[in-house]
Amino acid sequence: MTQHTTTQNSSERLHGLDAVRGLALTLGVVLHGAMAFLPGPQLWLVADASRSTTLSVSFFVIHMARMTVFFLLAGFFGRMVMHRDGWSVFARQRLLRIGVPMVVAWPFVFGAIIAVLTATAPPGATGGLGLSVERFPLTHLWFLYVLLLLYAAMLLLRALVVAVDRNGMIRRAADVVVRGAVGPWAPLLLALPVAWALYAHPYWAMWFGVPTPDFGFLPNRAALATYGIAFGFGWLLQRQQTLLLPRVLRHWALFLTLAVAATVYCLAATSLEPFVAPVPFGPVKLRFAAAYAVGLWSWAFALVGIGLRFLSNPSPRRRYLADASYWIYLAHLPLVLAMQLLMRDWPLPWLLKFALLLGVVMTLLLVSYRWFVRSTAIGALLNGRRFPPSGRMSPTNAGGTTLMKTLPLLLLIPTIGAAQPVVAPAALPLDTVIARYAAAVGPSQNIQTRRVSMRVTGMAPFEIPLVADAMRPNLLLKKVTLQGAVQITGFDGRSAWRIDPFVSASGKPVDVPAAELPDLLEEADFDGPLLNAPAKGIRLRYVGPRVVPVSGTPTPVHLVEVTWPNGRQSVAHLHAERFLEVLRTQRRPSMGRDVSMTITLKDYRIVQRTQVPFLMEIALEGMPAPIRLQTDSVQFGVVLSKGDFARP
Repeated sequence: MTQHTTTQNSSERLHGLDAVRGLALTLGVVLHGAMAFLPGPQLWLVADASRSTTLSVSFFVIHMARMTVFFLLAGFFGRMVMHRDGWSVFARQRLLRIGVPMVVAWPFVFGAIIAVLTATAPPGATGGLGLSVERFPLTHLWFLYVLLLLYAAMLLLRALVVAVDRNGMIRRAADVVVRGAVGPWAPLLLALPVAWALYAHPYWAMWFGVPTPDFGFLPNRAALATYGIAFGFGWLLQRQQTLLLPRVLRHWALFLTLAVAATVYCLAATSLEPFVAPVPFGPVKLRFAAAYAVGLWSWAFALVGIGLRFLSNPSPRRRYLADASYWIYLAHLPLVLAMQLLMRDWPLPWLLKFALLLGVVMTLLLVSYRWFVRSTAIGALLNGRRFPPSGRMSPTNAGGTTLMKTLPLLLLIPTIGAAQPVVAPAALPLDTVIARYAAAVGPSQNIQTRRVSMRVTGMAPFEIPLVADAMRPNLLLKKVTLQGAVQITGFDGRSAWRIDPFVSASGKPVDVPAAELPDLLEEADFDGPLLNAPAKGIRLRYVGPRVVPVSGTPTPVHLVEVTWPNGRQSVAHLHAERFLEVLRTQRRPSMGRDVSMTITLKDYRIVQRTQVPFLMEIALEGMPAPIRLQTDSVQFGVVLSKGDFARP
């Protein structure tokens, strides 16, 4: 796969990497579910009557692979969001999306743990978990706490670098180092500091890999070094993503081979079953630390490469699961513990019990996400946006047990109560708004040609395929397929023409009707009216900040009025944080009369570093449903010439 393909299939979420991040979170359900079935002495809150070496090996592999890749991608996406939104917005957003869920979820998770400890304690047992700085039980939410520490540390470090590195020398040097590190040798280089951190950890239980910092507000040095290096490297990797991600993609098979080899060595050097005894300092511990460090970094790069290679194409199903993965990880532990406690003495094979556990828990989590989270304030908090509801919630179709229905509702109450009302942003100068819009859109000035394939619905009882070719500065060629016939409309920069099989069978081009020409000229503007407006005779006026409904959700926006040379006007609504256009209002002729028209722009994706809306909904005054333009593909750099747009 080429660099072009990698960046074309990227979005603000970067589909392949987002799928890997979602997988890393969702595997937490498998990891914690397997712990009740681990052979040997009881290491988990619940010990099942049936044990499995297969699940023991699965636990080992998942624990080695998932958290390093998670923190690597957390740094990668963190820098992307910070660069897009600015450090102050980024800091506030991270605090809301990471800190608030951690604080809200912890009492319920800890309460479930206490309930299980009480249920499994022998008669007459007393005592409990003491809460202290050193022993505070962060539970499985420790990764959120560590993530907050890393975000804070990175913002402070970045501020220091910006202050002292006026000429960018430090950052350029860092880029050179990262470029040199990313290659087939990357897992070996990055393994060096991690191996030493693991080796230096006292009383290290090697089989369990990186010591999980789930107790105490001071993470152990081995975990902090391992995940801090992963986070920092991901942050620096994003600075050169178009150059470096293709390198990771190119060597994914090698990384996977290294990961499997290191995993096999570690299991052979210890045991297929949990081995809790610490090993003294010496060659045995050092070799294992080196192999384990190579393994966890090889898994990280292999998973990133696999995501880029096989999961980069947009997939609504994968995107939905990636959106749900944060909720799944936050809410899964009480359900897992409940199922483990319920089934522990059942006289069934481990495979059947484990499959039943995963099936029930994942079903409850996905159902609760769909009905109680995705289109609520919780969904807006966790995912950064509130998705439109996909159906009406009722007790009869929620499909969950009493536990599933009560627990998510309890979790939602404090978050909804803490939700802040949407307020309009502060007013900005027009030049600032347009500059931020241009930065958000990306380097579109480097694009000379474009081909967009889409489907139009809402104009007929069937989909209408449309392919539009465009070339700078304002050349346009559209082909609309309807009932097996193709209507072609072209603009060569001076005149507009059309071959219309629904008007004439001659196949000869005719002039586009004068009433349609203004719409076609607006559509032919390659960059749109907000970029290079003065050169095109377009006047822009900042109307001000507002909160407007966008797809039913109150959204803070900046309004910019656009006036074309012919006097036509539109109002562009730019998102107050992302500065991408999310709404456009205007009056335009339709069927012989001027009507109000609202265009909603959704599903922005990055194509070669440029933001493109893949869905537009056009609501016309008097029409019960909007017209939808669903983009299937966008290609830049298509080989076109001026002759392709000329009248035949």
